[in-house]
Amino acid sequence: MRLIIAGGRHLDDVALIRRALARAHAIRPITVLIHGGNGALGITAEDWAREMRLHVVRYPANWRELGKRAEAIRNAFMLEDSRPDMLLALPGGNDTADLVTGAFGARVPVIEAEGRPVRPGDTQDAKPPTSAAALRVIPRNNP
Repeated sequence: MRLIIAGGRHLDDVALIRRALARAHAIRPITVLIHGGNGALGITAEDWAREMRLHVVRYPANWRELGKRAEAIRNAFMLEDSRPDMLLALPGGNDTADLVTGAFGARVPVIEAEGRPVRPGDTQDAKPPTSAAALRVIPRNNP
């Protein structure tokens, strides 16, 4: 499976990142891990993938040429170019939320850190996920 891992550029919870990757891998074995190369998230994800002997594809944002739009442009390109089978959405901001929305539009399944599916309208509030709790799926009333 080709998995994009996404989250805020300031996300530095190594234990959360590693647990989320292990859960995703248990759901469906990852063969290629795709990430944007941001800070601790990118380093931790890539280290985990190397330990698991997985292929890694990194899509760094071109901040110099694109300025503040770099992350959004990179995310849209990464989603289209990498042909992911799934997106693992960790806590982040507007760009992470936009990537999740883009995945929904591209019919790419999205899971959250606990491995539960995320669907449009399933998050607790309309704001972009900024904490692990904000990205938890609300249980549906119907079975």
